[in-house]
Amino acid sequence: MERFLAEFRGRKVLLIPNEGNGGDCLILASTLAAMSKASIDVQVVDDQTDFKNQTVFLGGGGNLVGIYGGMRRSIKACRHEAARIVLLPHTIRANEKLIKRLDGRTTIWCRDKRSFEHVSRTNPKIDCRLTHDMAFHCDVEDFLSDPECNALGSPLLEASLRGAGVSLEQLSRLPLVRFMRTDKESATSKMESDLDVSKVFTGVADVETSRLRAWCFLKTISVARQVTTDRLHVAIACALLGKECELVDNSYSKNREIYAFSLERFPSISFWRTAGPKIADRPSGKKPLLARLVKHGRRLARYRALADVVRHPQLQPSGLGSTD
Repeated sequence: MERFLAEFRGRKVLLIPNEGNGGDCLILASTLAAMSKASIDVQVVDDQTDFKNQTVFLGGGGNLVGIYGGMRRSIKACRHEAARIVLLPHTIRANEKLIKRLDGRTTIWCRDKRSFEHVSRTNPKIDCRLTHDMAFHCDVEDFLSDPECNALGSPLLEASLRGAGVSLEQLSRLPLVRFMRTDKESATSKMESDLDVSKVFTGVADVETSRLRAWCFLKTISVARQVTTDRLHVAIACALLGKECELVDNSYSKNREIYAFSLERFPSISFWRTAGPKIADRPSGKKPLLARLVKHGRRLARYRALADVVRHPQLQPSGLGSTD
């Protein structure tokens, strides 16, 4: 991706961000950082812009699938008049009619092999490439220590978490934080969520607001000891932070595919074994975090029961007393 972006050094391009949640805010912040590093003159726009003879970049994400229509609308808005169209790393399902209508002006970047094979098979004439999600371009240490984000983002962070009924301190005390989805992409209804962090800091708005929301998103994840999530960008954030995380699949296997292509190389990230046999857990013999947490709780309960018996012998269950 760095070499590709270098081709646009010093040139003006338009960027239509992918609409969405806190993870999409992180994608936008990371994309702008990568473009700035490549010395690209980028202007963030919406679908109503005049695209005639322009180079148009479309934000990466998971929006070109059946359950969402935002990226379809953005592509349709610019595909007739733009001189060049670049779709940044995306998960792509279906949308065959739209893909077949794209021509040689278009470059599509996919962020998993299944999407790459789907696009290449559907329209062999377009330039289709494979790379990692744009959020991997984020320098998390530099971002989290940014003075402006700390000054402006901290009040937003505190207020947003208070509105969700939690605080950073409360999350930091939990042995395991469950950042689980509460929307239509969730593949499991049995797992409770301590906080749907992507939803709390949702909304790709103007550039600065989106950047602050991305900072809040990262900051919240950074205080967790261990994480279980079905939010892809929570797992990516954990990978960049070196934090232990167990990733659960979403409703259309996006997480499974990107774990296989991008996240499996990170030793702190594992994939929930109930998601199926195609992807082995990392490490292979490790029990899921939730199972380990339950086992730990049972062990503590036994220790407390034994301590009570020592302090109060009369509480000792029958059959465990002296045989004298």
